[in-house]
Amino acid sequence: MISHCQVGKPAPEFSLSCVRADEEAPRSVSLSDYRGRWLVLMFYPRDFSFVCPTELTAFSAHVADFAGRECDLLAVSVDSVELHREWLMTPPAEGGLGPLRFPLASDPQGEAARAYGVWVEQKEVATRGLFVVDPDGVLQYLVKHNLSVGRRPEEVLRVLDALRTGGLCPANWTSADGTIDPEQCLQPGRILGRYRIRKLIGSGSFGSVFAVWDLRLQRMVALKVLHRDVFESRDVALAEGRAAAALSHPNICTIYAVDEEDGLPVIAMEYLDGVPLSQLIQQGLDRKDALALARQIGLGMAVAHSQDVVHGDLKPANVIVTTQGIAKIVDFGLAAATTASRRTEPGDRNQRGPGVDSASVESEAFAATIEGVAGPSGDGIQGTPAYMSPEQAQGRRLTPASDVFSFGLMWYEMLTGRPAHAGRSVLETLGVLETQDLGPELAADVDEPFRPLLLAMLARDPRRRPSMNEVLQTAPLSEPLTAAHSARKGHPAAH
Repeated sequence: MISHCQVGKPAPEFSLSCVRADEEAPRSVSLSDYRGRWLVLMFYPRDFSFVCPTELTAFSAHVADFAGRECDLLAVSVDSVELHREWLMTPPAEGGLGPLRFPLASDPQGEAARAYGVWVEQKEVATRGLFVVDPDGVLQYLVKHNLSVGRRPEEVLRVLDALRTGGLCPANWTSADGTIDPEQCLQPGRILGRYRIRKLIGSGSFGSVFAVWDLRLQRMVALKVLHRDVFESRDVALAEGRAAAALSHPNICTIYAVDEEDGLPVIAMEYLDGVPLSQLIQQGLDRKDALALARQIGLGMAVAHSQDVVHGDLKPANVIVTTQGIAKIVDFGLAAATTASRRTEPGDRNQRGPGVDSASVESEAFAATIEGVAGPSGDGIQGTPAYMSPEQAQGRRLTPASDVFSFGLMWYEMLTGRPAHAGRSVLETLGVLETQDLGPELAADVDEPFRPLLLAMLARDPRRRPSMNEVLQTAPLSEPLTAAHSARKGHPAAH
């Protein structure tokens, strides 16, 4: 039998007969019996041997210490349960064990030993293999000793304590020590999984983005690292990655991988050499460039909506314009699949989990992504207030129409050079979204050719807004691209 025993993988199943000193009859035991608890599985060669009694009795003396860590012990050899019982009943002075406080299992053909990779074919016994299996049945630790060397329970207890922390534990770690905080070690030169960190690009309340070198594929990528203490951050990372990874379009940042490295959820994505659209707006966009970039953003979002993905946090800081003048939508942090069965009327409440903020958080509070803040109606909201739709500000379910409203606010800013809610606080912005119709006010600030489309995109009723495809088919965005803005070279964008 070939061993498939590997740390981080499910431990091999087994079903064995075992005996305890305090039980009269043998019973069966299997790996599934230990689900929900830790298990230390010890293989040893023979009963009535020289080294084996010393280590088994040492572990027996620490049974209470293991039990206090929700951990059981099981020892296995090729000897029969009858011989096990004889060994247990024989006084130590006569070569026996005495009343051991955990069971001894019989593996006469060495099937379990082979499965765990500790079978010694020449001697037809198991070597001293020790395995720690977590409550989910996953192997977390293994060590194989020479037949002549016994094992120390104190070291196994130390390892068990370390594993139970779920953190990074250095050499000589004890339960009195703290674990290594990998987030504090994320600095240039460090290696996280397969990625070598080059520099920090940007950070926000939910995580940071680094420019890293992919050691496996030998290329630069952007690595988004979520904070470990963010509620359900791993699930958020997976949701974000899956939503964006399903999208393939020149105007959408490509997701390469969603992983967990050293306990940190990470998303590897396309490295973009460019600047945020927000920076270009501050520097000034001419009309032709604004239209060209707006159309690119619309094309990317139309593809996202066609695959039932809502961005949820569309804003200038989440669009990177490369040095080639290509607009790339990034950070689908609040993205959610909106399959036909989940599409609802605008009044339905949003049931999605926490979102991820943009890594390029702007300094103004109203322009930064927020999560779980109570709006005027008392509901928890998520997103960026300065670019929210009315239904988003009320905590309602997001739809493609919500992105259209956000796109309208972005387009207004691209045309005028100023944000729609300039000078307003977060609460003032949310209050305006709750009570006012922004369309007529903002449309009055733009030239006549742009007013009808802007009014349509900023309709308070989501059902009255055009789809992103309809936006692209309406003048002036229906005009073919004749030029693309060339971004000023500078620092790569945080995305």
